[in-house]
Amino acid sequence: MFHENNNHLQQSLFNPEEKLNNTLRNVIKTHWSSVFYEKIFKNIKEKDFCELYHPIFGRSNFPVNILVALEIIKEMQSLTDEQLYENYHFNYLFQKALGIDDINHYSFAIRTLYHFRKNYCEYEEQTGINLFDKIFKDGRDKIIEELGLKTSTQRIDSVMIGANIKRMNRLTLFHKVLSNLIKELRNANVQPSEELNSIVSQEEDGYYYRLAKAKVQDKTIELGNYIFIYVKRYSMDERVNKTKAFIDAERLLSEQCKIRKDNKVELLEPKDINSGSMQNPADTDATYRFKNEEGHRGYSTVAAESCDKENVIQVITQIETVKNNVDDAKVLVGVVADLKKETNLETIIGDGAFVSDNVRIECEKESVNLIATAIRGKVNDKELDSLSFDLDESQLIQKCPNGERPKSQKLKADGTLIANFDSAKCAVCPLKEKCIAYQNEKQSRIKIDTKRRWLDERNAKLGSEEYQGLCKLRPPVEGLMEKLKPKYLRGRILFRGLGKVRNRMTLRAMGLNFRRYAAHIADFFRNFLFLLENRSQFQIFCFIF
Repeated sequence: MFHENNNHLQQSLFNPEEKLNNTLRNVIKTHWSSVFYEKIFKNIKEKDFCELYHPIFGRSNFPVNILVALEIIKEMQSLTDEQLYENYHFNYLFQKALGIDDINHYSFAIRTLYHFRKNYCEYEEQTGINLFDKIFKDGRDKIIEELGLKTSTQRIDSVMIGANIKRMNRLTLFHKVLSNLIKELRNANVQPSEELNSIVSQEEDGYYYRLAKAKVQDKTIELGNYIFIYVKRYSMDERVNKTKAFIDAERLLSEQCKIRKDNKVELLEPKDINSGSMQNPADTDATYRFKNEEGHRGYSTVAAESCDKENVIQVITQIETVKNNVDDAKVLVGVVADLKKETNLETIIGDGAFVSDNVRIECEKESVNLIATAIRGKVNDKELDSLSFDLDESQLIQKCPNGERPKSQKLKADGTLIANFDSAKCAVCPLKEKCIAYQNEKQSRIKIDTKRRWLDERNAKLGSEEYQGLCKLRPPVEGLMEKLKPKYLRGRILFRGLGKVRNRMTLRAMGLNFRRYAAHIADFFRNFLFLLENRSQFQIFCFIF
C-alpha cells in the first residue's frame, strides 16, 4: 500500500549535527549531502511511483524517495549494492542526503531495493513509461533555471556500453541455448537421451576446447538439429513453449539457421546473420556492432549537453540508451523535437555519425541548425559544385559557371533539379575539368537534390571561421562519454536487459548533473568565504550584488 514519506520535513530535536562545532557545521552546509537533500531528495515526487503499489491492500511501502535517491547515489559514486547498503546504514553523510535523523527507523533489507528495481522495470515494460526520465528532466530544468544556463547550443555524442555477458562463438552459443532448453524439459518431467545428457553436462567452453577445429562446424550443426527437434516436438506444449529457454531456442533457429525440406538444419553464412541476433542468452537484448575497428556487444548511449561558453557549468539535457546496432542519426531524429520544445535548442553539434537525410529533414522542420564536424556522404572531388550554378526564384538554373544556359531542365515535386547542357560546348569549356556537370563528350548533365545541395553547403561552410568555431565546441563532449561509461568490468554494465541498462544510464546522467551543480555551489561558497576574510574585497562583493 502506497504512502508518501514526509517525515524528513520535521527535523528531530536530537539532530546529530547539534553535537558538531561551528567549523564542522559549516563544512556540512556546503557538503554534497546537504545540497543533494535540498535539490534532489526534497524534489522527488513519490506519487509518480504510486502505480507500483496496490492502493489499498498490503503493508505500507518503504519510503520511495529514499529508494530513488539511493539509486541516484549508486550511479553518481559508482558503488556496488553492498557498498551502497553499508554507507546508507553507517555513513551519516549518506543519511543526511536522505533527510534521516535516526537510521533505526529506516533500516531495510537489501532485497527491498531489488524488489523496487524489479517493479519499476516491469512497469516500464508494461506501460513504456520510464519513471526516472521525468526525475532527470525535472532536475535538469531546475539547474538550468537556477543558474541561468543557456541551452540554445548543444553538443551530442554516443558511447558503447558493454553488456555483462560472456563472449560466445557460434558453437558455445548453440550449446548454451540447448542446455537451457534441456533444463526446462527436465522441469517438465521430460528425460532427454543419454547422448544429449552427456553433451549438455559439459560446460560450453570445455565442450568447444575439446573439439578439433575441423569438427566445430559439424558439431554446431548437430546441436542445431537437436534444438530443432525439441522445438518442433514441444511447440504446442504449454509447459515448455512459454519459457524463456524455448523462446531463445526458436529465435536462435530463425537467426542462425535454415531448415531444409528434409527437416535438417543448415547454418547460415556469417555475412547473412543480422547484427541484432542473439549474442548470449543471458542478455537477449544485447546486439553486435563493429566500431573503431573493434567489435562491441551490448548497448549504445547517446547524450546531449549544453555548451555555451558563458555557462558556469554545462548540463546534460538528454540521455537515450538503445541497442548498439541502432544508428546514432536515428536516435537524434527521435530527440530533436523534444530538445527544441524543452530546452529551446537552436544549434546541435555532432560528428559525422549523426548526419543523415532524416536528421537533416527533422532539423529543418524544427528550425535547428545542424553542425557536423564531418560530413557523411560522397565527397565532391570537383571544384565547381551545385552551389556554383545560379538559380532563379523558381529554383531553375539561370546559367552555369561559364555563363551557358541549360538545353533543358526539370524540377521534380521533391525538389530535385535535373538539367542537361550542350555537350559540344561543354567539351571545349575551359572549366570542364572542374565542373560536376561535364561527364564526357556525349553527355553534360547535372542532378541537384536537397541532399546534394545541403552537403555542398556544409562543405563550403566547413572552412569558415564561424563554422569551425562551433565545431570546436564539440570535443569536450567526449569527456562526458568517458564519465558515462561504467568503470567496472572494463566498461561493461552490471545490469542486463535494455530496460535496466536504460534506467542505469539515466540515473548516471542525473548523478553527473548533480555533481557538476554541487561542485559549482562549493566553489561559490569558497569564494564567498575568501571575500569575507578580506574586508575591502567584501565591500566590492556587496557593491556588485
